[in-house]
Amino acid sequence: KAEAEMAEDLPNLALSPAVEPRHAITVLYYLREDINDEYIYFQVSSAYTTAKKERVLRVSTHRLAVTGNTAQMLHSLDPEVAGVLMAKEAVISVREGSMTLEGAQEELNSRLQTIARTWSDQVKVSVMGRMSQMPAQLSLLPSLVFQLQNGPLMGVILNDEDDVNFVRQIFLNANVEDALRLLNPTLFSTNFDPNALQYTAVPLEDLQLLPERMLVLDHHTHVFIWSGAQCSGKEYDGLRQALIQDWTNRTVYRFPAPEIQVFKEGDSMARWLICRLNPSHRDANNAGVVKSMMSAVQGLLRQKFAPTDDLSMLEWLNALRIAQAS
Repeated sequence: KAEAEMAEDLPNLALSPAVEPRHAITVLYYLREDINDEYIYFQVSSAYTTAKKERVLRVSTHRLAVTGNTAQMLHSLDPEVAGVLMAKEAVISVREGSMTLEGAQEELNSRLQTIARTWSDQVKVSVMGRMSQMPAQLSLLPSLVFQLQNGPLMGVILNDEDDVNFVRQIFLNANVEDALRLLNPTLFSTNFDPNALQYTAVPLEDLQLLPERMLVLDHHTHVFIWSGAQCSGKEYDGLRQALIQDWTNRTVYRFPAPEIQVFKEGDSMARWLICRLNPSHRDANNAGVVKSMMSAVQGLLRQKFAPTDDLSMLEWLNALRIAQAS
């Protein structure tokens, strides 16, 4: 109660009523003027109650070097943390109503364009014209922003407003690892030995939905297990059960517990996986798995997907005049 009363008088006091060990607090700082000192210091005081009901006060101090060199500054950045911070800022703006969803998306796109134009001295010339290049240290950033705008946080995957708000709240409270799983999930291809499962990360795109593959997508609140046409028979039921058990064990301490969904190629419910993947089948000169295939096979693979207005990541980048990372 005393701390709640203090919060009314101290704007820098944050109360976090949580008992989850992976709960995180995100603090955004904005630079109002140049800093002439050699270092800048951040100090945080936190008070919490342990499992033994002991009250603990902890003071943490972190020092960051100040530089006027753009290359040194870019080298010090963590692109995953930068992407999570940009995403949380956008989600908060939409949730609190200070921005519309469309306005937040435009703001994100504008910031990417500014970064590409300002912080990189490389320009690519293509059939699309002159394209700005993202700095190498931030080459992951466009992918994170693309997934943010097309995933459950700011996309149209979830229709119910309560479901959207639920996922957004989990994301805002998440640490970097969990936030990245919601923002940019990993798609895995698995082997076919139920007694020795092995996973290989593959690009998060719909062209990975090959008939001879079994895929797993961990999107934090959901785990999707997909079987291609060639491995959808009953003889693979044991493998699917092994995958369900393995991912149940992997997520046993996750809260809330993710829902595990299993479907086969052609199932109506498979759309829950497909809508989370970059529709790279729209790219005529895709540099991924399709480029190595014969034209006839490419055509058959592209025919599997229903036509939509969703842009692929390459089309989206082209519209922003940003070159795709090589």
